[in-house]
Amino acid sequence: MPASQTMETTVGCYGARHQWRRKVNRILKVIAKDSSLLGRIARKTVTSIPGISRSVTLQERLVLGSMPRIYYSYCAARAANLAFSLGYKEVSILEFGVAGGNGLVALEAIKEIIERYLPIKIRLFGFDIGSGLPMAVDYRDLPYHWQSGFYEMDVKLLRSRLKTAELVLGPISETIPTFISRPNVDAPIGMISFDLDYYSSTVDAFRIFRIDLAAILPRVMCYMDDVIGTTECYSDFTGERLAIAEFNQQNTARKISPCYDFEDFAIERWQQKIMIYHDFTHPLYNRYVGNPSTDAQIPLSR
Repeated sequence: MPASQTMETTVGCYGARHQWRRKVNRILKVIAKDSSLLGRIARKTVTSIPGISRSVTLQERLVLGSMPRIYYSYCAARAANLAFSLGYKEVSILEFGVAGGNGLVALEAIKEIIERYLPIKIRLFGFDIGSGLPMAVDYRDLPYHWQSGFYEMDVKLLRSRLKTAELVLGPISETIPTFISRPNVDAPIGMISFDLDYYSSTVDAFRIFRIDLAAILPRVMCYMDDVIGTTECYSDFTGERLAIAEFNQQNTARKISPCYDFEDFAIERWQQKIMIYHDFTHPLYNRYVGNPSTDAQIPLSR
């Protein structure tokens, strides 16, 4: 076959694949935002279709919900992407409130997936007292719903299941000061899960934001487990919601805000638990992390 024909064939194949991929992209975007029963079924099955499964991107996996614990996956992926965009080779993810350990095990699976898509390593840390919930301090800890001793950890069993995650055991009020006294500037904090149930414990956990600025990203993805529920009777005056409100009142340059980044997603309740910590004084806060080749122009439609 002449070289010219070979080149034409190659270009033709590339063009065909490109057209096919564009069609797949459009289909995936429609499925991702479909909140109907059919849409939910499609999201669960589409990534297993031969041809699509091999080419799906990390963002597409997120919007389709085809990741473990999607609320953890979303936060972890956003944190890893921001860290990479800022030039880091590693990023740290913290879980406050490990309980039995299912979340930390899920984070290890999420870590493996993200590291296949992005050239970055993820470090995992799980903080817990180990012996279950402590005594409630007062009404703000919602003792009508939680009791001392709930969610005790089988430490030996969990350690046997973990691959790389590090367990940090002890009262949060004691372990966080020790943790932040040894800041890891090579793997700054990019995501934190707050699942401590109590107001008092969450306030203690917010001390993590006092860490050296070199050891934390300018924006940190936060999963706030106890801001909405079904039987807990949450309010703005107790629990995690009160801790967040007080933090925002007490700080002018550091804020915890709801996340509004779900335009491409079907509306689901877990999105109400995703928030972002902002430090407006962080030296990297204003560093551009977008893509100028796609963000800088809006061509006139033909």
